Amino acid sequence: MGKSTRPPNLTMTIDFGGSLTKAIFADAFLNEYLLVMEPEVISVPAAAIAAYEETKLGSPDLADAAWISIEDHSYVVGYLAQSKFHGNPGLSSLKYERAFPKALAAVWVASRVLKLKRKFTVALAILMPSAEYESGKQLYQMLWDGLKNFDTPTGKINANLTHFDCKPEGGGIYMMSRQKMGDEAKRKTIAVVMVGYRNASVLLSERGQVTQRKTSNLGFIKMVEQVEGRITGLPSTSQLARAIALAGVHVESRYLEPLSMSSTPQTRTEEVDRLVMVVKSCRDEYALALRSWLREVLPRQTDLDLVVLCGGTAEYMKPELEQVFDYTEVSWNADIQLPDHLQTEDLGNRLCDAYGTHLYFKGVIANALRLDSPSVVAASG
Repeated sequence: MGKSTRPPNLTMTIDFGGSLTKAIFADAFLNEYLLVMEPEVISVPAAAIAAYEETKLGSPDLADAAWISIEDHSYVVGYLAQSKFHGNPGLSSLKYERAFPKALAAVWVASRVLKLKRKFTVALAILMPSAEYESGKQLYQMLWDGLKNFDTPTGKINANLTHFDCKPEGGGIYMMSRQKMGDEAKRKTIAVVMVGYRNASVLLSERGQVTQRKTSNLGFIKMVEQVEGRITGLPSTSQLARAIALAGVHVESRYLEPLSMSSTPQTRTEEVDRLVMVVKSCRDEYALALRSWLREVLPRQTDLDLVVLCGGTAEYMKPELEQVFDYTEVSWNADIQLPDHLQTEDLGNRLCDAYGTHLYFKGVIANALRLDSPSVVAASG
């Protein structure tokens, strides 16, 4: 593929989360920006996009008006897919299949923010569930080909992929933890436990080397689906999930009140009280299922030196998870401190994995340029 002697015009790290697509990107001078998009994506006829463009009104943010077309395929991504084209988050689909149009859309948005021309160079790092980690090689080839020529709301883009890396979810947290521990990591057994919206993942490192990667479907959505199965007439899954998350550990009823459908005060109170009771019950059951799975995939207690907890759902289940690992040292997010320009109240620490990966990826690129080494960093563990 040749060699790259200049920094890429765009460096981007993408975490394809089940509830949000989160990306950190930087220009050639390493000024950093944050991009957040809804997880929806849907394939549509080209005529549907043409009709939308002809009739749309207003000037939405770029991230809320994203679509891409490549060859004979067109995709609407993020909020536009959710609000206008009946897209869905695809929680039962493989992430890498939906990651391709999401990545192209994210590259388009970032290129507009940075005011890049139609042709530019891009470096991409991606986070994938451990169970889909090997598909990073397939995604790389799709992106290598696709970035060269695709249509967007502002015209064609021709981007040259100069660097690429794929890490399993939790990989950014692990690399930052390993960096802080130094040689001590080579004498320890460390588990990175990532619990997110869609998956729960474990990355196990023994004596400085990753030896196991495990993924389950025990993300936050599993608990939300349990609640949905016990109460009829609830709003959309995303609205319910947000309300449950806001209600927190003690399930504060005020956050669940907007979910009540009744028009009479007495009935509304009864509905909310029942919902609180169901959420508490489902939380207990979810905690037990998570605990059981973790005990199955992790080493014996006496063999585990450090557990690094991360992910939005891990934060939500903090009391239960800290109780599970009360026998060993526990770290949260490898003590990563997000810079002010990447902090938002909504995301909190959910960006730490992507940020850790982004820091690592920038170092890889800088080293590759110094050594004048081959420009593509293969997907690696």
